[in-house]
Amino acid sequence: MPPPLRILFYSGSIGLGHVTRDLAIAGSLRELSPGVEIEWLASSPARELLAEAGEHLHSETGNLADATEAARPFMRPATFNITRWAVAVRKRWAADGRLVLSVIAGGGYDAFIGDEAYEVAMALTGGASHPGCPCFILYDFLGLDRMTLHPVEWIGVEAINRAWARDPGGHYQAVFLGELDDLPLSPFGRRGVSRRIWAERNTAIVGHALAFDPRNLPERARLRATLGYGSEPLLLVSVGGTAVGRALIERCFEAFPLVRKELPDIHMVVVTGPQLALTKRNLPRDVDILSYVPRLYEHFAACDLAIVQGGNATTLELTALQRPFLFFPLRVHCEQMKHVAARQKRLGAGVQLSIDGTSATDLSRHVLSALSREVHYPPLSFDGARETAQLVLGAVVEGATG
Repeated sequence: MPPPLRILFYSGSIGLGHVTRDLAIAGSLRELSPGVEIEWLASSPARELLAEAGEHLHSETGNLADATEAARPFMRPATFNITRWAVAVRKRWAADGRLVLSVIAGGGYDAFIGDEAYEVAMALTGGASHPGCPCFILYDFLGLDRMTLHPVEWIGVEAINRAWARDPGGHYQAVFLGELDDLPLSPFGRRGVSRRIWAERNTAIVGHALAFDPRNLPERARLRATLGYGSEPLLLVSVGGTAVGRALIERCFEAFPLVRKELPDIHMVVVTGPQLALTKRNLPRDVDILSYVPRLYEHFAACDLAIVQGGNATTLELTALQRPFLFFPLRVHCEQMKHVAARQKRLGAGVQLSIDGTSATDLSRHVLSALSREVHYPPLSFDGARETAQLVLGAVVEGATG
């Protein structure tokens, strides 16, 4: 009997939006290849979530740079310039890239999967020795955009985009978790190739990857009862896995009494995430505060309206669940303001707002309006987790028989 396959999975990036889909991909790998052994590399807070899920963390995971902590200096209320962050942490990326490649090379793995493992991709196409097994790098957007006139940002973006756009052939398989129409025609930097054309040439486009199958959830009334909600209108506010969402929560607190004048029985639940601590004192009536919520998608499915930031995973989940939502992309966050916002506009899913242009009175009006409408979003491909697993396992089999 052949030994079980061994896969190293690096769950990169900031917050918790990526690790939930990574667990879905791992679940598909286990369904398709029973007995497969998966080891993980991840920084906080994804590392803690993986440990709680019973996953096996590699001993080197504690030596990775803390991506979320490194992002804090670039965060302000409702603001996060990921472009400036990426420019500032390039040396940390290089160190992490070397660490990950050394773990792959020394671990005897059959495959490596890196979710937004930019540092690994750039190391491989930049001359690093190949670790000897098939490598897969997962993306949900391509390329950085300049968001300010700061000259360091402009120079850094050009350098990162040039490295990002290098041909991955022979180095790694790029996988795009989404649809071709999600990708802009704009180039990598000022003179680079179109991002959509690069994806057509170099990536496997597998559809979106979710932590759940919307078709398998209970009907809403039963789900609400299971989660402890009554029949009153349910407003769910969620600000993700970092501390940058405090301003949005405070705006919701200001707007809620105005909403309650029109809907006296409305109930608001605020999910702060693991990085943001809020006191429960002086809260408006009928407001509950929760920290980390496992299977948050169930609460999204149960709610009558969600208010969220502009994260890729959250907006996708709400679209898949056919729930009405208001979303507030973070200021100068190129992925949320450009890529996610463009996709949601194309789908007609969600109402995009800005924290600067939305007073408490404005927000209350948007809430009441959204609660009065039904939504019907176009169907999307949500088989990305299984498609990715099949791609990885197919490459392993091909390598073993080739």
